[in-house]
Amino acid sequence: MKNILLLINIWLFSTCFATENDYCERDASGQCKKLSDTCGNEDEPCFYEDELSTLKKEQTSKEESGYPYFKTLSRLKGYKVGHTQEFDIDGYKMKLTTRSLKPLLFEIPNALTEDEMDHILEKASNEYNSGGLEASQARGGLTPEDTFKPSKGSGGEAFGPAREIEHWDANHDGKIDLNEVALFAKNYDFLYFKEYDVKKMIEVLGLKEFDDGICTKEEFATLNTRGIEDYLNIVMRQHPKFKQRFSDQTWLPMSKEYDTMLSSIRNRFGKLMRIPEKILLGSEHLQIVRYSEFGHYHAHHDSETEAATDKPCCHHTSTQIIKMYARCRLCRFMTIMVYLQEPEIGGETAFPAADNITYSDSNFRHRGKDGRDLYNLSEHCQDANLVIKPKRGTAVAWYNHHVDYKGWLGSLDEFSLHGGCEVRKGKKWIANIWLTAPYKDDVHKLSMYSVEYMRKSQQGDGSM
Repeated sequence: MKNILLLINIWLFSTCFATENDYCERDASGQCKKLSDTCGNEDEPCFYEDELSTLKKEQTSKEESGYPYFKTLSRLKGYKVGHTQEFDIDGYKMKLTTRSLKPLLFEIPNALTEDEMDHILEKASNEYNSGGLEASQARGGLTPEDTFKPSKGSGGEAFGPAREIEHWDANHDGKIDLNEVALFAKNYDFLYFKEYDVKKMIEVLGLKEFDDGICTKEEFATLNTRGIEDYLNIVMRQHPKFKQRFSDQTWLPMSKEYDTMLSSIRNRFGKLMRIPEKILLGSEHLQIVRYSEFGHYHAHHDSETEAATDKPCCHHTSTQIIKMYARCRLCRFMTIMVYLQEPEIGGETAFPAADNITYSDSNFRHRGKDGRDLYNLSEHCQDANLVIKPKRGTAVAWYNHHVDYKGWLGSLDEFSLHGGCEVRKGKKWIANIWLTAPYKDDVHKLSMYSVEYMRKSQQGDGSM
């Protein structure tokens, strides 16, 4: 245990920042010393040159470490929807059925044993009982926290669309009725307000302009549109029914030192999906999510586009920098999601754009034109092209990215848009394994989670 803590301290102490081929070394006082003007950039970690020489040993045989050698990323063959293939991973039979080709997605029944699922649920429950299970953010994990804050003051004109009556007055009659208020909430904040919800907002904000249920053009001049704007933003973030995501989560390290069973599970999926060991050991902790009644996660991507070249991958930075500067992008090559407990009703996983040959991300984002907001999986779960019913022990694995010509992270697969449908009754528990990976120019960078990989490399059994 002391050795592990020492390695962690070495990791924390020795990390500094540089661009490719810029390394850092200790000065006389043991501090990180710059070797170039670029060393000190807070966007990416690097290590002392003597440590890097150890890390660059390649493993060429399975026998050396017990994990097969995969040089780069790759994708399994999907063949066609409905195709089934079987793999024997360390004596564990895994059956993959292709459920879609865009994104390439497999359903894997009995992906975990009963003992493994009970073990994960027990550890997650212990976290919950000790206060470790917390409300999930709209985008959990490595991403920056939501920084929205309501406007200061008692009201006034909104900063966004709410300030213009044209965005409220749908029938252009110079008046705004309660139905048009609900329509505004849907068009601009994607909130499905009923008449009760509209009246509640009017009451909370004291909007006297709606005393008779109608706000005229003259009354709109005094309407507290800034208060409405703030109210809708707060409801979208905090109300269980309307927020982008309503769930609780905790994170469990998957290193062998922390938990041998979780490490074994990670290795099994790594071997199945042919993930290089460096990538596997540098991926995020296991995320455990609990969805109670009304729990949902509206449609989203688990990763982000390669177009944001001014931002490093989040796993190549540090949590402190993510929170301070909000300057990173998610680089999750794959998502492997396992149902640990199925709810009585609801809780499906929906892929609105799966295998949709007419799908266009830009057009899809013009939400609600046909009366259906396919991003809203509380209202339109069953309208998705692919809907998977949760079943305990079943895993759903899909690729968020293509692979580029060098075998590393390629373009985002926009068809991977997905989300969790609303739980109508009972509770749903899932486990997410996110396999982060680098773009071709970042292969030399280590992940913030690479402490275990450093240890293995220093012992001579790791691969680059």
